Amino acid sequence: MTDSSSALPAENLDVGGATREIARRYAEALINAAQQEGVVEPVLEEFAEIERDILQAYPRFAEILASARVSSAEKDRILLDLFNNRASSLVLRFLRVLNRHDRLGLLRVVIREARAIWDQRNHRIPVRVHSAVPLDEDQLNSLRDRLARLIAATPILNVSTDPSLIGGLVVQIGDLRYDASVKSRLLQLRQRLIEGKTHEIQSRRDQFSHPA
Repeated sequence: MTDSSSALPAENLDVGGATREIARRYAEALINAAQQEGVVEPVLEEFAEIERDILQAYPRFAEILASARVSSAEKDRILLDLFNNRASSLVLRFLRVLNRHDRLGLLRVVIREARAIWDQRNHRIPVRVHSAVPLDEDQLNSLRDRLARLIAATPILNVSTDPSLIGGLVVQIGDLRYDASVKSRLLQLRQRLIEGKTHEIQSRRDQFSHPA
């Protein structure tokens, strides 16, 4: 379950720092243009749908957009055929700008960077939650409230279910990981038992090594 303000799935695209920086510049330009027209959220939703329903659903099409073997003119024709009168004018204009600069291969990264920029500007922080069992709405609201106090921002939850946790939650906020799962507690208990047993064995060895 993902909050509506973070419609994209949680996924890390494997790109280098220089590539991400280029994508971020285009993403900032998109957000600024959409903000001037007062359509940031609708535009981000459109791009989320494009990624989900087209780029992910039809990977061959995504390959064509990124291919250097397909001319810019042919890609422009494809964009017009597919999106004219179906996408907003800003979305179509932006796609054509990416095409003119041979950056359509960065589209998915640009989409994610744009969402991240807009969330950051609005003090929203993505939070990944792994739960042993599905959480109901009351539990989700309680979790949002607790996280909001912890991070002093609006948490955007991406919730998944992982029965292997046995019980409890694992919460990931950036590089910070809060593990409150039963599985983690059992592993900690097991480790303490192992360490205690090892200490006991070592103590007995020491007794035999140094007889009275």
